[in-house]
Amino acid sequence: MKSTNEIHVMALPSFPDVRLGTLVVLDEKLGLSVNVRRIFVVAGNPGTTRGKHAHKELTQILVCVHGRCVVVCDDGKARKSVILDAPGTALEIPPGIWCEQIYETDGTVLMVLCDLPFDEEDYIRDYREFLDFRNGVVT
Repeated sequence: MKSTNEIHVMALPSFPDVRLGTLVVLDEKLGLSVNVRRIFVVAGNPGTTRGKHAHKELTQILVCVHGRCVVVCDDGKARKSVILDAPGTALEIPPGIWCEQIYETDGTVLMVLCDLPFDEEDYIRDYREFLDFRNGVVT
């Protein structure tokens, strides 16, 4: 089972232009450890916490395309927080990690790339059930 030590922050290739802004690239040349099969975007209000779940099999890559978001990851024993505040930074979260996203600024937009299609059975939405899952308790 993965730990918070295996959460991976990566810099995405960025091409700034003082006249036009910045282009950030996310493509197969990056050598992502996952094959992206689903992408969604979440816009959160300041002070709200989203996520609050873990996945049994799915890996996620989070990119804050606008604003500032604090991502709190928990493996049942240790917690790790990562600030996402630029589109040139991505955070890879392996399966079996509880994750919460705290939206800090107005207009924060988080893009999430997943290696599996949506499957409600893959979600663990109760923290106690998550701890049981981490400890191998079958319910």
